[in-house]
Order: sequence, then C-alpha cells, then structure tokens
Amino acid sequence: MSSCTKDSEEINVQVYTSAGDINTKLTEFRSKLGTLNSTVGQTTGRREINWDGVPDNLTGIKLAPDFFNPTAAGSPEGRQRGLFYADGADAMVSKTGFSEVNPLVASELPSFSGNKLFAVVNANAWPVEFRVAGQTTRASTKGFGAVFVDVDNSYSVFIEYFNETKTLGKYYVPASSGTSRFSFLGVYFPNDVITRVVITHEGKLVQGEKDVSQGGTNDLVALDDFIYAEPVKL
Repeated sequence: MSSCTKDSEEINVQVYTSAGDINTKLTEFRSKLGTLNSTVGQTTGRREINWDGVPDNLTGIKLAPDFFNPTAAGSPEGRQRGLFYADGADAMVSKTGFSEVNPLVASELPSFSGNKLFAVVNANAWPVEFRVAGQTTRASTKGFGAVFVDVDNSYSVFIEYFNETKTLGKYYVPASSGTSRFSFLGVYFPNDVITRVVITHEGKLVQGEKDVSQGGTNDLVALDDFIYAEPVKL
C-alpha cells in the first residue's frame, strides 16, 4: 500500500509500488520515465544508479555528496548523473551489508542488483536533490523511485516529494513479503516537478543496534537502485 498526505487525484500522481517480486513495477516505472541515459546534455529519458559504479576502495567510507555528479574538469561523464545527496551526512556504499558500521544486521541486507548497497548511516531523514547532469545548476525531475532492502513494517519508511518548499506528498514503502527482502516505490508527477525528496526511515545503522526482525526497536533498512527522470534546469 501507499499513502499520501495530499489528495492524489488533485495532482494526478502515478504511484508504482511493490514488495517481494518487484521487477514488474520496476520495469513499468522505467518505461514511464523513458530511455536510460548515459551521457550529459539530455532533457528526456531517465537516469539510474545501482552503486556498483563505486570502486571497492571507496566502500565503507563517507562518499562525496556529488559522487554521482562530479563537475570538475575531466570528471568521468559516466558518473555525471545529476544526483546530489545530503551534504554532511555519512552517505556510504557497502558490499558487506554494512558490516563495517553494524555487523549485527549484515545478514539482513542483501543487494538487489550487483553486490553493493547504499545508506546514509548516521541519519534517518535525509534529502536528495537534483542537478543538470555534469553541472552545478539546480534541476527538477518528474519522477523518482528507489529499491529498499529489508523494510519489515508498513509505514516505517517513506519518501516525501517536494517542489521547492511545497510538499507534493508523503508516500510509504511497502513492507517486504515472502522470501524477498526487497521493496520498491516510485512516484511520477505529470503536472508538477520534484526539486528534492526526503527519505525517512527508523533508526540509524551507525548506532549498532539490532533490526526489529531480530528483536530490536527500529526497522533498519538500506537502499539499492535509484531510478529518476532526467533532471532538467529549473
């Protein structure tokens, strides 16, 4: 299920959400956004990040907030994807289920694609913003979605979408089901634009506590693939 703090009929949002076998909804969302882009200068289509582009020597440590949108001369075009996440937050990639920061939950956090996961380990509410690919220019997107790992409780994890200071709604990530640990949420706004999203979840991996499924008090999660429409200049 998904839930929104605004009347979804009023803004005609399109919500793609699934748990367990998430591939069907993931494919539908990708198709809605359009062709996958790998070069700068695009104004339609979509971008994706699955974190396996992060070198092994940069796993388990804090990444630069513009790792997937470097703008310095000579920056690799393949990493210029228009994504900018919370400066000051400990955004990290792991290939060991974040055993570097919390070995108690490593077995709870498998990867969806490739062998690496993403998390902001020291915060439970953190923003993602958008830039024109390869530039520092602020941008907006029409849709944003993500794969979540090990969401145990409905209504414990959500994404809130914003157009500047205006909230476009708060959408909850469904709890995983069956033998799969994966959930997916993607939202597309035909009649509005997204300038940032805030991803909120219980607990912080860096606190070293057990997951709720292990008898802990918080539903600890990580993320894998990010999928979003090509960011365009505001």
